[in-house]
Order: sequence, then C-alpha cells, then structure tokens
Amino acid sequence: MMRMVRQPMKSALWLLFVSGAISTGWVHAQQRAFEVLPPTQVLDVRTVGSQQIQALIGTVHMVQPSPTGNVTIWCDSALRNLQTNVVQLFGHVRIIRDSINLTSTEGLYFGDEQRAELPKGVRLTRGRMVLTADRGKYWANEKRAEFYGSVHVVDSTSSTLSDSLTYFENEEKSIGVGNVSIFSPENNLTVFGDSVIHFDKRKYSVVPKRPKLMQVDTTSAGVVDTLVVTGSFMEAFQDTSSYFIARGRVEMARTDFAARCGDAVYYLKGDRVILRNKPVVWHAENQVTGDSIVVHTNERRLDHVFVYGHAFAVSRVDSIHRWRFNQLSARDITMHFMNGKIDGIDADRTATSLYYLFDGLEPNGVNRSSGDRILMEFIAGKIDRIKIVGGVEGKYFPERMIMNHEHEYNLDGFRWIPDRPKRKQLGLVYESYN
Repeated sequence: MMRMVRQPMKSALWLLFVSGAISTGWVHAQQRAFEVLPPTQVLDVRTVGSQQIQALIGTVHMVQPSPTGNVTIWCDSALRNLQTNVVQLFGHVRIIRDSINLTSTEGLYFGDEQRAELPKGVRLTRGRMVLTADRGKYWANEKRAEFYGSVHVVDSTSSTLSDSLTYFENEEKSIGVGNVSIFSPENNLTVFGDSVIHFDKRKYSVVPKRPKLMQVDTTSAGVVDTLVVTGSFMEAFQDTSSYFIARGRVEMARTDFAARCGDAVYYLKGDRVILRNKPVVWHAENQVTGDSIVVHTNERRLDHVFVYGHAFAVSRVDSIHRWRFNQLSARDITMHFMNGKIDGIDADRTATSLYYLFDGLEPNGVNRSSGDRILMEFIAGKIDRIKIVGGVEGKYFPERMIMNHEHEYNLDGFRWIPDRPKRKQLGLVYESYN
C-alpha cells in the first residue's frame, strides 16, 4: 500500500515540474518573440560565426507581444540577431508603446530586456508633449526613458531645456539635470536651476538647488522691465492660480523695488507677492520691514504695499545727512503709489513718527509724534503733510540736542539695511536691463 500511495505523488510532482517548466519556457518564448509583419521583406538569414543574423528590408514592421503592452517597431531596414535577440534598426526608426512614440535615424532594440537605445538624435512625443535630445534610452517594461545632450521638452504651457532628463511614464514625472531653464511664453518668464522635478498630472515643479526666476515685461508706458527672484528652493504651481513659492534666502529686484525674506509667494495672475519670515522691501530711499508684507502691482508697477505686524518704514533724509532717517512705526502700515512714486502712507494702531525738519537747506531739529493713526501725504515722492488721529502726543527736539547724536533719537525697532539686492548681483541674464 505504501508503494501505491507514493507512486501517484511522484507522478503528480513530476507533472507539476514539467508543467511549470513548459509554462516558464512559453512565457520566455513569448517575451523573445517578434512578429514580422507586412510589408516587411525578409532578405536572408546569414551565419556570422556562431550567430544567425536575420536581414529585413523595405518598410520593416515588427511587433513584440508583451503582457504589459505590445511594442511596435518601424524602420527602413534591420538586422536581427536570432541568438541574442538584439535588433539593429536603420532609417526612419519609430518605436511605439501605448501613447509613447520614439523616432530616430537609427537605433538598437534589445528584445529580451525590451530596451531601446537611440544614439543619434531622438524625438519622443506623447499627446501634446514633444521631447528632442542628442541620444536616448527607453525601457518599455519599466515605462522609463533617459535622454542626454541638449534635451528640449515642449508642452502646452512651457519649454524646458536641460543637459539630461529621465521620464517616468506611469507617474508622468520627469527629472531634468544640468543647466535647466523653463520658459513660459504666456508670462514671458524663465526659471533657471541646477535641476528640476516636474509632475505633469499635478502641474507642479520643484527646482531644489540654486533656482532663479526672471520675468521680462513691458509696462503700459512701453518701458521694458525685468524681475529677478533667487532663493535656495523654488516650487511652481501651474494650475488655475499659477504661482511660485521661493524659500531660503529669497532676494528679488526690479526697477522700482527690491526685497529680501525667508519665504515668498509670487502670484502671476494676481500681480501679488507675499513676503514672510523677516521680510524687507526697498523702494527708492524707502525701506519697510514687518512680520509679513504683501506687494500689489498694477500693470507691473507698484500700486500698494501692505505691512502687517511690527511695521516699520524708514527713509533716508538726504545724501548729506547720512545718519538722519525719517521713521514710522505702527502695528500695520499701508503704502500707496502713483506713477511709480510713493503717494501716501497710512500707519494704523500705535503709530509713532520721527520726522527731521529743515529751515531752507539748514537742519532744524526733529519732531517725534504718536497717535492711534498717522497719515502721510507725499508730493513728487517727498512728504508734504502729516496728519495724526487719536491720542495725539508730540515733542520737538532742537538741532543743538540731536547734532551728532541722531542714533539716540531713533524709534524702537529701527534698523537700516544698506545691502539692497540688485539685479546684476542676482545674476540677471540680460545685463542691458540693469
């Protein structure tokens, strides 16, 4: 009885082994197999050493079946090594897999790995995206492609250049490395960096090292102006809001203003910049600091600057009296601009001003005033009138008291930051705009 039980078990194991071997061999054969389809002409099969080479000519059309999607190959002629399953492709090479379409003048296709190498110029298209490069590789099973040399990607919203790029088809993600530049024609804006990671589905990009944003624009008056923004890290959101976030030591400069902060958000469609983390804004001889600052522009010209929390505005009196600064502090400050010049300042809640006086050209002391609210009106960029509302207090300090002691009369929180960012220092590409 023991023999009768063992024999069927042995047979079953043997059948299972044979079945598995046949199944594995069939799958392997399927992966290696190529279907040569019309109008391909099989010229001959040559023996070179121990290798058999199949020559194909005419409009060569081949398909490699795969469980994850067929690979279709077109070219003018081909040489297929029947032992290694490597195919040399010549003339009008086209490799198609799902929505990916690769073209080149020649290439190699490794059938066992389902890998293509295109060494002499490559073009990839997928939907509205077009990529060109000096050379490239494509892994059909992994749905991954690598491109090298003058890589140029054009889609519906931007144009990207880099030294190399890896594209992940399933994730719709690409990583560009080396001399990266991303140009948006709609906004005449270019972002530069060492590398970029782009997620197409999310319409989101990251420039993780040494990013620089440059936007060349023309004002309503026909004046060409350029905004430059640098930081340690930059993100771009190209959805309906269309905005950039810069982090680290963020610096920006334009003709009419400059800024520095730890974090900045730039809304392209809203003409708005939000500055956080120790922000500083400069305009002409004016400097503003606060907990956060929002800069609004109108037709690319300064319109309003809102300073929230520990707001402090400073302006140098003139170039002769270099240690004298008109000062204004409050909880919040709003600055109004007209035709590129400051038109008014509204300091709200616990407002205090320090304003230097002159008798003609001669200095004549300083006024210190405080109130619930201080309003300043300007003419041609110069203070014309100061109005104080609620809880008014004021004190005058004569010239003999303040001469050479100006720093003793500065308001609490005063600081003058002389190293204003300049476009040339930030590496403006077009020097003529600086």
